[in-house]
Amino acid sequence: MGFKAKVLGRSSLAAGVAVLVAGCAVPTTYKWDYQQWSRSKLGYAAGQGALLTDIRGNPFNAPKTAVDATITDTMYKSHFGPPVPFVTQAPEDYKSPYRVVMLFDPKETMSAHELCKGEPEAGEPDGGVIKVAAAFCAQDIHETSVWGTVGRTSSPDDPEFKALIRKMTNQLFPVQEPNLRDNNNGVRRRRS
Repeated sequence: MGFKAKVLGRSSLAAGVAVLVAGCAVPTTYKWDYQQWSRSKLGYAAGQGALLTDIRGNPFNAPKTAVDATITDTMYKSHFGPPVPFVTQAPEDYKSPYRVVMLFDPKETMSAHELCKGEPEAGEPDGGVIKVAAAFCAQDIHETSVWGTVGRTSSPDDPEFKALIRKMTNQLFPVQEPNLRDNNNGVRRRRS
């Protein structure tokens, strides 16, 4: 079984965080995992000139194209490494196997694998919070994923919503490769 890092991975704890956040607009990520992450993958995506971003759903009363543009603009330079534009339409010569899938109002039982494979289905919106799941995918295989929530905001330009998108982008593309983490004795290890 591959390395899996989950922060606040217990569903009851995640639910508690979501309830806590419901009363305010504080952006919170409540779980993420890294299955196949390597920094070179983002470098490859940057070398292709853009990273295709499939944004599903729209939590705002605003045109989807405007919401998508705000999200992809916010994602730009919100991660380590070379800047890579996030685009919702693949350039004509786009050949990269990599893409980001982002889904608003994901079902609680949805896995990152489902985000990358096929058409993930949204759950019911929660009037008090905006929930979002995102995955960095290589074709239909998930590399990294993160779930987040923020109190209901009225616009994609709200600073707290943008803070959530920046935080999630940063966690989708971590600086440190999880399979090289220090195991508390100063020795870096590779997974086998």
